[in-house]
Amino acid sequence: MKSCATPDAASPRAATQPHPLLSPLAAMACLVVVVGGMRASAPLLTQFLLVAFTAIVLSPVYDALRRLRFPSWAAVLTVVLGLAGICVWALVYLLPPALLEFSKNLPAYHSQLSDAAREAEKWLAENDVPVPRGYLVGLVSIDSASIAHLGKTSLSIAGGLLKNGIIVLVVVAFLLAEIPRIPGAAKSARWLRGGRYELLVRFAHDVRHYMGIKTAVSAVTGLVVYAGLRLLHVDSPVLLGVLAFLLNYVPAIGSVIAAVPGVLLALGSGGVGVGVAAAVLYLAANQILGNIVEPRVMGAGFGVSPALVLLSAVFWGWVLGPVGMLLAVPLTMAVRGTLLSMEESLRPKLQPPEG
Repeated sequence: MKSCATPDAASPRAATQPHPLLSPLAAMACLVVVVGGMRASAPLLTQFLLVAFTAIVLSPVYDALRRLRFPSWAAVLTVVLGLAGICVWALVYLLPPALLEFSKNLPAYHSQLSDAAREAEKWLAENDVPVPRGYLVGLVSIDSASIAHLGKTSLSIAGGLLKNGIIVLVVVAFLLAEIPRIPGAAKSARWLRGGRYELLVRFAHDVRHYMGIKTAVSAVTGLVVYAGLRLLHVDSPVLLGVLAFLLNYVPAIGSVIAAVPGVLLALGSGGVGVGVAAAVLYLAANQILGNIVEPRVMGAGFGVSPALVLLSAVFWGWVLGPVGMLLAVPLTMAVRGTLLSMEESLRPKLQPPEG
């Protein structure tokens, strides 16, 4: 009896085989959903990331205190009180006088910047460089509404940092207290088997190494900027040094952003010569510390190209805001480690059968 199936009839395996474009499209759809969910939950997610990375960075201090025979509760209390003291000192005693001095002198800075812009226009006109009249003056002009908005924004940011800092400190205290029990609980978790626990430990060590070195380099950068601007008699050196310290965490573009207000303030308070000297100071500090010292100390284990670092800063800043830009490199390292882990787990399935 002749079979009813024709040669062109598809087999059950062929009927259930997905279209070649289905897997990439599904991956792109999942990526869009995940990124959209991260943007929607950015306020909560940034709190979680700050807590996680703060606990990772502070864990070496906790371990050192434990090796000195501190009880667990005493080590946690020492770390948390030390960090809280630094934050309160910065937000109460260091930054408010600097912000007050800056806001009080801002009209004088604006007047001096306008004079410097007029002199620059005159010099360019004498050297036959075509520049529209009043163009440079318009670039540095600041109205009273902008000044008031800057003050309100600064107060809002300071209040938000204080509120978020209290929440982060409380949660970090509980996390540090749980450090002795985390390895045992993680090893028994089913979702961390198959090499995932080792990957998580390696990622935690990498983040601790990166954030520790980045914090040290940023602190030295801030001190160098503060000392250099103070020697140049530029106003508000404390504020500019703190700004250089914070923005140095932002890869690739943070140091450039920090240099702009410093150079403008130097131009406004001391003229063109002081402005050029301030620009040289920022350039030397960022080149020596950021491009020579930091890569040598960091080592070659982080293997992230400068172009990828810049793109990651833009992407994570778009997804999570300023916190995303600060943590762009660790987050990119986490994504890269996750993709490598998925590749290793799928490798046996992707290999063709023998024979």
